[in-house]
Amino acid sequence: MTRFRLLDTGLLTAAENMALDEVLTRRAGAGLSPPTLRFLRFSPDAALVGYHQEAERELRLDYCAREGIEVNRRVTGGGALLFQESALGWELIAPWGQGPFAGGFSAALERICLAAAQGLSRLGIEACFRPRNDIEVDGRKVSGTGGMVLENGALFQGTVLVTNQIERFLKALRVPVEKLKRREIESLMERMAFLEDLLGRPLPMAELKDALATGLAQGLGLSLEPGELTSGEREELAQRLPYFRSEKWLKLKSIPSDRPAWLRHYVQGEGGSMRVHLWLDRRGARVQKALISGDFFARPQRLVPDLEAALMGVKAQPEELRRVVEEFLANASGELVGITPQEAARAVAEAGARLVLARELGQEDAAELFLVNLTPDQALAQKPAWLLLPYCSKPPDCDYRYVPDCGVCGECQFTQMIALGEELGLKPVSIQSFEHLMENLALIHQEGGWFLGSCCEAFYAKHQREMEDSGAQGVLVNLDSTTCYDLGKGMAAYAGHFDNQTEMNIALIEKVARRMGHA
Repeated sequence: MTRFRLLDTGLLTAAENMALDEVLTRRAGAGLSPPTLRFLRFSPDAALVGYHQEAERELRLDYCAREGIEVNRRVTGGGALLFQESALGWELIAPWGQGPFAGGFSAALERICLAAAQGLSRLGIEACFRPRNDIEVDGRKVSGTGGMVLENGALFQGTVLVTNQIERFLKALRVPVEKLKRREIESLMERMAFLEDLLGRPLPMAELKDALATGLAQGLGLSLEPGELTSGEREELAQRLPYFRSEKWLKLKSIPSDRPAWLRHYVQGEGGSMRVHLWLDRRGARVQKALISGDFFARPQRLVPDLEAALMGVKAQPEELRRVVEEFLANASGELVGITPQEAARAVAEAGARLVLARELGQEDAAELFLVNLTPDQALAQKPAWLLLPYCSKPPDCDYRYVPDCGVCGECQFTQMIALGEELGLKPVSIQSFEHLMENLALIHQEGGWFLGSCCEAFYAKHQREMEDSGAQGVLVNLDSTTCYDLGKGMAAYAGHFDNQTEMNIALIEKVARRMGHA
């Protein structure tokens, strides 16, 4: 049996909990703190982004401010979440490679999740582990997990959802449906489970803690001894707390406001996502700064910052960028989880490849384009034959809003786009739903034409793989207004029932349409 301290820190602020995660992990790695099973809770409610995410992109910061929801950044990777006062966090902290953390990150993740699922099952439900890092009941997520390695210390944590406040989740998280598994069309509520709903009764916090502690102890061979924070831990917590309350920590992955133009690319992998931003020197020849964000995990924590540093000074050529990333990850004493080395290399290389678009269209405009099965060179060389337009750009009371046609009344942007299509020989199609989009992409692929279209970044991020799998080739221009995903209505739009109006960036659509085919 491995001796672990059982530490219950009660209700703390988000900054206090995040600072404690760092302090306890670092100290455990240095042998200054004992291996620990910690239970943690938050007051007030906290909206937390993963270590590698951009807070502005993942959270509705205005809603959080109005509702008194504290916003902070986790020390572990993964996606954004809302941590309610009613939820319970649990985490195991010990030296890396010892006890539960023996055998590598992936093996430790599975071993710990199986033990936690065993603990939750003691409540009278059948919980199970679902790779890559979820604990589920009847296919519904009841606990997300994640971990990190920091200076020879390891932390693995989970969040257990207890009381159902799904509406608060939807409003606090900016893109509530982006976390759904590829091809799933269930609503977020159908993908999440709250223990009190499953049990049909209120769940005392003491009962939940006891079940988890017993499951983790039995499943991992731990001997738990109740304890408190030591004086050394309290002292270091006080020292680190100002940083975890600071804007610098919250905006660790934010885009610099004084340098708004960048080359960027997004890759959706099977288990996560990665977004890459590259800034070049004045000559546009070499990388001056790199910023890598997304929904993934990295071991150790410094792996991604070190990769960003390795890219500085590299020639802004796709194959050179790919080579640097592949060699760095092959030789690094760590790993990415959720994104493969090949996917990471692709994301960086294709961000660099956008230099071609930046030179032709301007860097800010190039950053607003999403390419489907095309290189930037190809995107400029071929004239499109189709113009795919989102139905939600028509007014909600339009007689043609829910049909793939238009009355050309002159009261919305569709009139301008149809005129552009007639001038340039493009076939306009009002896309009514995700299924309608896929039908048209299949037709485009069959006929061998290319398309130009418009969608929001959240939609592209969620459906990148489906669109690429269709085989169709084309360019999508980012919407420049509030989208269904911003309003928490992504699934309604998916089915073609979004009741707000969005605006297309018609100036950029026209600019791209006139430029394509003239390389």
